[in-house]
Amino acid sequence: MNTKLMIVPATALAAFIAIAVVNSASAQVYPGTIPDTNNTISVTGMAIQKVKPDRVTVTFAVETMNKTAGGALRANSEAMNKVLGALVDAGVKENETRTSFFSIAPTYNYSQTGNVQELTGYIVTNSILVESSNLTNVSDWVDAAVRAGANRVDSLSFTVSEEKMDELRADLTQKATDNARNKANALAQSLNLTITGVKAASLNDFSNPINPLALSFGAAVSESIKTPITPGEQTVTSTVTVIYKIG
Repeated sequence: MNTKLMIVPATALAAFIAIAVVNSASAQVYPGTIPDTNNTISVTGMAIQKVKPDRVTVTFAVETMNKTAGGALRANSEAMNKVLGALVDAGVKENETRTSFFSIAPTYNYSQTGNVQELTGYIVTNSILVESSNLTNVSDWVDAAVRAGANRVDSLSFTVSEEKMDELRADLTQKATDNARNKANALAQSLNLTITGVKAASLNDFSNPINPLALSFGAAVSESIKTPITPGEQTVTSTVTVIYKIG
């Protein structure tokens, strides 16, 4: 029996080994590198509910101008003290108000080219924020503040408090989950499949919208006309995303 010895060049042997290693590596699957989405369906459920807000936030401001900073500040302080007193008389509690902004800034007369020409005076702005659960007297507060000297109402918004949101959370979450399950059942049935379990689920944060109102006033508010302000209702939503196992 004749035995033949075949000599393979070193370069060819190296190439053969390299190909074998590549082919071997390409056939391997490492756990965790490919998401396991086989035999699952993903749906999003939603629950929506109309809610009456139980918090109000109003920002009143007094803006004064004078040739001197001291003059502008004195005029502003006098007006703001009157505004605060009027709000208390209208039913606002002292612990429901706080300063939200204060500034003293110079004013200049500018030329057409934008270069500063001369100092013309100072402007003082003092803003107070009123936060309350009393939604019935908001119109009275606005009218009283403007009559007392507030020349800006920068914002007015109604919101749902966190305490009330906590009361709604469990109910809306259940409704959103039921909505997701109904969608999954309908989808699985249309595909002749059966839901066998839940692989993962996530709950999105609640949507608590702010209902802002834009207000503007002249120099005074009529004594006989009440500013109409109504809180209305807000829409609160909850959404859940569920990945179901199917078989």
